[in-house]
Amino acid sequence: MYKHLKLTLFFLLVLITVHGVQVFAQQTYAVAPKPEMKVSGTSTIHDWDMVSEEASGKASIRLSAGKVTAIQSVEIIMPVKSLKSGKGPMDKNAYNALKEADHPEITFKMLEAHQDGGSDWKVSGRLQIAGETQTVPFMVQFSREGEGISLTGSADVKLTDFKVDPPTAVFGTIKTGDEMTISVKMKLNSVN
Repeated sequence: MYKHLKLTLFFLLVLITVHGVQVFAQQTYAVAPKPEMKVSGTSTIHDWDMVSEEASGKASIRLSAGKVTAIQSVEIIMPVKSLKSGKGPMDKNAYNALKEADHPEITFKMLEAHQDGGSDWKVSGRLQIAGETQTVPFMVQFSREGEGISLTGSADVKLTDFKVDPPTAVFGTIKTGDEMTISVKMKLNSVN
């Protein structure tokens, strides 16, 4: 009987250990189709948005009890030409300003992440625009969505920090502001 009890306790311990490893295991996630990546700014005549529904990337994230407890890595790639304003001339000016011919992608690679209360995280990383790289902090919120994770976040940047001259139109009479906001809304699907 004592031997049987020992064996039962051993199997219980193994089960708890295996379950614990699954609960706290780092998982790899990939960007799901149709993410929303938005760049918003101002000009001398009106505010503007350019939106992309194309991006690829992956993240290594740990969950516990359905909440994000650690972020090991995040990498996102977005084609510059996927950004659309709904106005062809504006898009063309933006692609030229972003040096799309030489640098066709905007990329982000995480350096560090810190929880900033509740589901809020500060995710800092190397953002590359027009061939120039700057460290940029994104404020990000995560929530569980089915088997995946929903992510929303934003960061404020200046075009001139990336050596991009704010675009102009109509012989310089319409000028784009230097400051813009990058907003991200996407789902990450588990690939484990």
